[in-house]
Amino acid sequence: MRFTSPASPPVPGRPPLWRRRLHRHRRPVLALLAGLLVWSLTSALRPAPPQLMTVVVAARDLAPGTTITSGDLVTTSVPAPLRAGDASADPATMVGRRVVVPLLAGDPVLARHLLTASLLEGYGPGTVATPLRLADESALAVLRPGDLVDVIAASALGSAGSSGDRAAVVAARVRVLLTGTTASGGGGMLSAQTSGAPPSVVLATTSAQALEIARAAVGSRLSVVLRAE
Repeated sequence: MRFTSPASPPVPGRPPLWRRRLHRHRRPVLALLAGLLVWSLTSALRPAPPQLMTVVVAARDLAPGTTITSGDLVTTSVPAPLRAGDASADPATMVGRRVVVPLLAGDPVLARHLLTASLLEGYGPGTVATPLRLADESALAVLRPGDLVDVIAASALGSAGSSGDRAAVVAARVRVLLTGTTASGGGGMLSAQTSGAPPSVVLATTSAQALEIARAAVGSRLSVVLRAE
């Protein structure tokens, strides 16, 4: 038969045993409680991971005027809030299309970056396609769809005793939609150009810029200069 010794009676004024043990280990206990508090707060404040969406990006640097092949495109995942509205998840929809702006490897390939049946698709409201006859045919050698240009009008000064030409920018920072080289053989606006005809480009301008270009074309020589992005 097993006997247990009776518990010793509590000493008056002395804390109970459990309180003495808690006091002895108070630092580890407080550290544990603080850690649990921090963990619970960070868990509650941490936002949920964003939803990822697939987008098509350039696999290599693409110059304006490049016709896209399947090897030029790859897909990647981006957070949904960062996905542009005209982005695509299907590279097949872009193969055979022509790039109209410079794209670097890894850049999203958007609808606004590609030449479409509607030249102005992706440019937004208020943009018009403005054909422009250039005074200098050599400009076509350096112009590509997607280039940013200024349109300059130069005219002879008509006042007596004056000499030289007067030049002014009539449309600043406009985008090239098509050039005679781009459209040749494509049945587009400029495909009807014949040898000896003035070189032409089509620009994406506002209506006000188109009006200024039309006014300047009367009695002035029009040319363009490339601008940095």
